[in-house]
Amino acid sequence: MKKIADIYINIPVKSIAKPYTYLIPEQFDILTVGCRVLVPFGNRIMEGFIIKIYPDNNSIDTTKLKEIKDIIDTQPWFTPNMYATAKWMADFYMCSLGETMRLFIPGKNSVKIRPIFNINDKEIPLEEWKKLSDKQQALYKYMQAYKDVDLLTLRRSFGSNENFIFDLEKLINKNYITKSYIYHKQAKKIYTDYIILNTLVNDDILATLKRKPAQKKALIYLNEIKEASVTDLKQQHISLTTLKALAQLNYVKIEKKQVLRDSYKNMLVNKAQQRTLTEEQQTAMNTIENSLSQGKNKFLLFGVTGSGKTQIYIEMALKIRALGKQVLILVPEIVLTGQLVMSFKQYFNDDVAVIHSKLSVNERNDTFWRIRTGQVGIVIGARSALFAPFLTLGLVVMDEEHEASYKQDESPRYHSHDVAEKMAQIYDAILLLGSATPSLESFYKAQNGEYTLLTMKERIDNIPMPFIEGVDMREELKHGNRKILSRKLKELISTTLAKKQQLIIMLNRRGFSTFVMCRSCGYVIKCPQCGLPLVYHKQGKLQCHHCDIIEPVPDICPKCSSRYIKFFGSGTEKLEEELSQTFPNARIIRLDRDTTGKKFAHQDILKQFKAGLYDILLGTQMVAKGHDIPNVTGVGIISADSSLNLPDFRASERTFALITQTAGRAGRGSQKGHVILQTYNLEHYAVQYGMQQDYISFYNEELTLRKMLYYPPFCNLIKLIFQNEIEEQAIKIANDFKMDMEKYFSDNDNIQVMGPAPALISKFKDMYRFNLLIKTNDLSIVNKFLRQKNIDINKYITIDINPINTN
Repeated sequence: MKKIADIYINIPVKSIAKPYTYLIPEQFDILTVGCRVLVPFGNRIMEGFIIKIYPDNNSIDTTKLKEIKDIIDTQPWFTPNMYATAKWMADFYMCSLGETMRLFIPGKNSVKIRPIFNINDKEIPLEEWKKLSDKQQALYKYMQAYKDVDLLTLRRSFGSNENFIFDLEKLINKNYITKSYIYHKQAKKIYTDYIILNTLVNDDILATLKRKPAQKKALIYLNEIKEASVTDLKQQHISLTTLKALAQLNYVKIEKKQVLRDSYKNMLVNKAQQRTLTEEQQTAMNTIENSLSQGKNKFLLFGVTGSGKTQIYIEMALKIRALGKQVLILVPEIVLTGQLVMSFKQYFNDDVAVIHSKLSVNERNDTFWRIRTGQVGIVIGARSALFAPFLTLGLVVMDEEHEASYKQDESPRYHSHDVAEKMAQIYDAILLLGSATPSLESFYKAQNGEYTLLTMKERIDNIPMPFIEGVDMREELKHGNRKILSRKLKELISTTLAKKQQLIIMLNRRGFSTFVMCRSCGYVIKCPQCGLPLVYHKQGKLQCHHCDIIEPVPDICPKCSSRYIKFFGSGTEKLEEELSQTFPNARIIRLDRDTTGKKFAHQDILKQFKAGLYDILLGTQMVAKGHDIPNVTGVGIISADSSLNLPDFRASERTFALITQTAGRAGRGSQKGHVILQTYNLEHYAVQYGMQQDYISFYNEELTLRKMLYYPPFCNLIKLIFQNEIEEQAIKIANDFKMDMEKYFSDNDNIQVMGPAPALISKFKDMYRFNLLIKTNDLSIVNKFLRQKNIDINKYITIDINPINTN
């Protein structure tokens, strides 16, 4: 009796939200749940994931079922824990299980599949041949001459004009040409020859090689290390001829072994020195031990910049590895991996693997193999590292847990925070979140006992916090300074350079084209109803994305009548030019998305700067966090408050975190740091508390506002983006849905629907886009309603659960 399987297709299309049933041919009887296979889907061959296998029990008409075409795995790729994570993500983020399962595949596809074309064996009758067009006849004759022709070859031969596709399809429909598929695995294994010692080396054996010094030297060397690749031995000046001679004597044997690619393998690190934990670090470790004994396994490590949070991660990793379990260390951005990898390699050496998007598919495949086979125990990476094939995950660390980069901005729109917390539950692992500026949601959970709070208020070796000085750029304008750099910042740069010390200059570029501001007095045009900044749209109007109020763009400032009403902002290249002109002798290096395209570009830039080859590191938010460079004593923060002008409830939180984190780069060595913060909103509480490095006061004030406006942590958010080619139709569909939802939940005051309002990018690919924002204290009942309305499979509606940006 044949078995049948339910299979999810590996395709990122939200409307394909169900499994499809296929027959398992007898030759593939070894297949089990979790294996990857190739199946016919429509007129194509696609990769699929088996989620269920059951025997044909006559309840299904198997005559209509297609058979699995080929297999990719003989052993399951998906472990039960990997599948449980993918299933939870699909349910929580309201997307297809196929979409979440493909996240666990390096490169998101296991195979490359391409169609090929050949002529059919039967001859075309003459009368039928005459009916074909000249182009069709030419296409057929071409395929008579060549076998297994693919589309790329046809395009080269018949030009880029796609009309030949029509002719090709016609020949296929008439059965004159056949279409089939070839495929190969994305993962390409590489092998090399290894020399393995095959005897017990003693004085007698060495005596036989007395007249063969090269062989003797090789055998003595191999006796120490037991085995090595031919390439490594060549570097020791041991030739292949010598090794073959030893193999003939049966002293060694030659075997082919797979080489696992690892870009970080040869990273030079010093062995970790014996270090005594600070009193605060020891207290944190003791608290973790005590909490674990009470069954509490979720922790928030709230430590000021430079307090030694990384050492806590390392101490915990040492304990987990001693138990034989694996460790996942998440960082928000690739730029932070280098320093963390170096710190961990000092303790764990080759037990560290790295995963991020700059690695090739082959490197990621090899890294996944090392993790799956237990060859590596510490995994460091950006959010994609969540989907590595862990065997026994014992600890999940999220460094800089507050960072928005942990949120995926394309489907499935997951947040690493949510997934990490769920994985800790699935794997029965410890969750350790770390930040100098925790997200309000995390700190709220810590205050309410859901997380155990670990606090570190002092920097290592009692190094003082930097002195932060605010500069009101409105005053600079009054004094005739229209440059990017304030007079105070120029002064700081001059004195720091004179002392042969280094500076970091951070330019916050977020939100520059979304708000209208008066440069004379700093006034930002805001909604009279909710107080959030009005957003400028190309139609020449200002609109509140929350209250739907529309205002015209003024010619003069409503507050001071100045005509300096304009969009605000400058890029890093413009700032680099100004710095070069003002300080011609300063050596300046830039760190932003334009300069970090290559795999290790960010690491190379930071390495050069740390080595003292440059005086000033200039960049965007990439330079704001995680970097520990002792000679940096000066920091300049430009446009620190521009994120305040985004129409988003998290604007103040982002501003406070950015100021605190960037300032924390200064004075981490023996010299006290000095920070200049340029702002047009010096009096704003986020700026003031940021300058004072006072998280608790900021948290208390911000929490009061969040409660009043019913925002997280007091509710969950769902953002729906309605899209249509006709603007009025998009608004109508959104409004109709809003009316349905408000009617359905009319007796529930804890569910609110706001909008529709134009999305920040109001038109994209000829589609008009409008947002609805849903606030709820019960995600499950709202998700259930959305599914009833088929919102989850509607390709014209985007669902974002707990969005980072609400505009």
